[in-house]
Amino acid sequence: MDRKIKVSLAVPCGFSVLFVLSTMGALSQTISDCEGGVVLCGDLYTETEATLNTGDFYEYTGACNANLEQSSVWYTFTVQEDGLLSFILDPINPMDDYDWGLFDITSGGCEGVGSPILSPEVGCNSYGVAAPTPNGPTGISTANGGTGASNGPGNLNGPAFNADLPVLAGEEYALVVMNWTNSLEGYTIDFGQSTASLYDQWPPQPDSIGVDCTLNDFVVQLDEFVLVSTVEAADFELVGPGSNSYGFAGLVPLDQAGDLASLFSMTISSPIINDGLHQLFIIDAAGSVADPCGNLGEGFAAIDLTRLDPPNPWDEWMISVCPDDVANLWVDGVVMQPTSTAYEYEWIYTASGGSVTEQAGDGAGIESIGDGLYTVIMSTVPPCYEGSGSYLVVTEQCSLTVPNVISPDNGDALNDAFLVDGLDAWPGSAVRIFDRWGVMMYSSDNFGATAGWDPSQEEATEGTYWYEIRIPIGLDNLTVIDIKGETNYSGADNPIATLTGSFQLLR
Repeated sequence: MDRKIKVSLAVPCGFSVLFVLSTMGALSQTISDCEGGVVLCGDLYTETEATLNTGDFYEYTGACNANLEQSSVWYTFTVQEDGLLSFILDPINPMDDYDWGLFDITSGGCEGVGSPILSPEVGCNSYGVAAPTPNGPTGISTANGGTGASNGPGNLNGPAFNADLPVLAGEEYALVVMNWTNSLEGYTIDFGQSTASLYDQWPPQPDSIGVDCTLNDFVVQLDEFVLVSTVEAADFELVGPGSNSYGFAGLVPLDQAGDLASLFSMTISSPIINDGLHQLFIIDAAGSVADPCGNLGEGFAAIDLTRLDPPNPWDEWMISVCPDDVANLWVDGVVMQPTSTAYEYEWIYTASGGSVTEQAGDGAGIESIGDGLYTVIMSTVPPCYEGSGSYLVVTEQCSLTVPNVISPDNGDALNDAFLVDGLDAWPGSAVRIFDRWGVMMYSSDNFGATAGWDPSQEEATEGTYWYEIRIPIGLDNLTVIDIKGETNYSGADNPIATLTGSFQLLR
């Protein structure tokens, strides 16, 4: 049979896999409960000190047992290859009376025992005779005269053996054996007649990995239950891009049942250096992880890790606009956001009158639709971190407006050029535009007479650009509104008003 390495591609928020923990499994600690049952690993099992209790939970034991649990021991096993299941339960003292029930727990687990849908009963036998006649062996064995799937109680309702049971690879079963005579001498269970392969021969492997937003706390799900006593944080190693390796500390079992668990949490010992595919290996540095049948852990699972930067929030920022104009609102307009992380945006508009418009936009930028407060909620993808910022848009009378955002070539025919509204009233106004490195991209000595700067893709890429506007105002006064607010210039102080600032170019 081929074994496959399982790969789980997970996002670094919360845990990539949802694990539902069983309350019963977490509390059950005894072999007299299904969750704490003995895992069968060989054809012959000998019980020399039979239990005299029913464990932490009183459980369903089968119709032929009238759902009575008495001095019980539970066993579990997973079928490895298809075939017929057969076993002989033989008391060491032939006078002792042992009854049993068998359940298919593949879908419903131990919690589903008692439900005909979740973990159905597939075999039951409570054959017994009165002393001084010996009871002798019982079990599943067509070769020993077994018939049917449910026999008993007593010797008038079927034989001591059931007919062989067809089973399929991957099915999991729970067998409960009850000691009705409360004998202390024990018994043997022999599965040697089975044609099916019943015992786990495969090493436990990592099945999937979860991680929190900080890439600090990990959860690893193994593909089977292992002995908790064999598992330490040093048994795991995470290897990432560039062969960077990381150890773990603080390992805690999350689904422990008896001596077994399959789900473990642990904390990484040093911060993740690189984004990308990481592989979690089981190693033997601290001794080997082992399952109840002695198979030693190996293999790996993979997870795609991305370090997320929280968005940069900002306080309310006021923007004044001229009548009949709109404000271009952008998440980078006040504080530049990290470029290493993808974000989702939700804009909420609260009009000056108090009415609220949810989902006023879902992009990195929007145009104002009236005076009021525009709040953007920025969330990382996946939604691990959140931040917000807001713009207060106010309409005021003005004579000159400088844009803070242009968006050429985006198909909406709006804000395609850097154009200063009202500058045509000031002939001879000079404009120079620079990129972030101080390289001059554009100049004009009479900018008001032009259609503005509409750069091509080859001429200018997305980013922040700086402008210098020199306006010959003479002895006049000039009011300017830009992203910084309102500024008044007096010609009596300086006949040339010099305006500087920045704007965003978006494509």
